[in-house]
Amino acid sequence: MHKTKLLSSAFASVVLISTLATECGKIAQAQRPMRPIRPISLLRAKCVDSGVGNVREQDLDVSMGKAVYSSQFYLGPGYRSASITCNIKPDKNPQAAFQTLNLGFGMRDNDTTSPSVEVRVYLDGRQAETRTVSPTQQTSLSLDVSNAGNVAIEAVCTSQTQYCDRVYFYNAALQRQSPPPATKK
Repeated sequence: MHKTKLLSSAFASVVLISTLATECGKIAQAQRPMRPIRPISLLRAKCVDSGVGNVREQDLDVSMGKAVYSSQFYLGPGYRSASITCNIKPDKNPQAAFQTLNLGFGMRDNDTTSPSVEVRVYLDGRQAETRTVSPTQQTSLSLDVSNAGNVAIEAVCTSQTQYCDRVYFYNAALQRQSPPPATKK
């Protein structure tokens, strides 16, 4: 009888420990933070130069508004305009891959004689946003691209008689769609 009580007690302990370990594992798994989804450079998409001006991918540190920014590429409109068009929806995946496009851009501090440049962003051929930047200024914007397959960025000189200098892009990042939250069991 004593052995039966001892075996019953041992069996109950094993069941209790097993149950606690399983529940603690579920709690730890539920509390584990999701890894943030890293943005992807717009330039990793299929992009083409689509304007008459100058477009160049170039890593360059520039001063805008008395602060240093690391530029990834620039659009040099010259007397007219420059633009880049990128296909952001992979051919093999018809569903939206990206949620947001974040852009940060401006004109250098040492281009003070240049006229302003109007930066226009198009989603699937429709104008979605316009910002005008002048020398020493920088700005940023965020666009919902979840329903877009193509993004075009155009820099247009605001003067027809003066040469406009380059617009430098220090941020051109696509943010992926967030995965659906894990369901609790």
